Amino acid sequence: MAIPREKVKYLYDKGAESYDFATTLFRLAGLRMQTYRSEIVECLDLNPGDTVLELGCGTGLNFPLILEKVGPQGKIIGVDIAPGMLEVARQKARRNNWDNIELIESDLTLFNFPAGLDAIFSTGVFGYIPEYESVIEKAYIALPSGGRFAILDGKKPESLPGFVFKFVLAIGKQYGYTDEYFQVSPWKSVERLFSNTIFNTRYGGMIYEISGVKA
Repeated sequence: MAIPREKVKYLYDKGAESYDFATTLFRLAGLRMQTYRSEIVECLDLNPGDTVLELGCGTGLNFPLILEKVGPQGKIIGVDIAPGMLEVARQKARRNNWDNIELIESDLTLFNFPAGLDAIFSTGVFGYIPEYESVIEKAYIALPSGGRFAILDGKKPESLPGFVFKFVLAIGKQYGYTDEYFQVSPWKSVERLFSNTIFNTRYGGMIYEISGVKA
């Protein structure tokens, strides 16, 4: 059973200030999250001036990677359910003079996707959303022909030692990581809707990357 959305919002609000540090702890388990983040942004095949929507943007850990591609003439729209996470992201934007970032507080199942998007992606979101298929369908509708969609997330590992998986769950417990989070398969919805999909796994199959293009 998925963790209730209000609890997700509460946990991420509560842990917003320490979130960036907490993510570094995954390195203790050998998770190379920054590498995976770079890989998923590369999958978007971004160009200067593109507008990118990030679903579940959190504290903005992916913003520098995106801005490197789209430049000052491009735009990032970041959506997150937790206002505390968005406030940390907002502070980063101010400190770095990132004037081309728009932040929106919303439950992704209720979010109205804007027009004018070139790419949409998410990292570490869909295990919290049982209705992920409808969110992915709305993302598909919002993109133009040739627009790209990508997900970086977790799934049930095939070859990762059980004690390592339990260690990862323990690190992420404060943010609602449960075994159930890793039981869903949003990549199947991406493969159904999008063309030229590419699916890769990392870290003993616990991490997956899926990308596709709207035909």
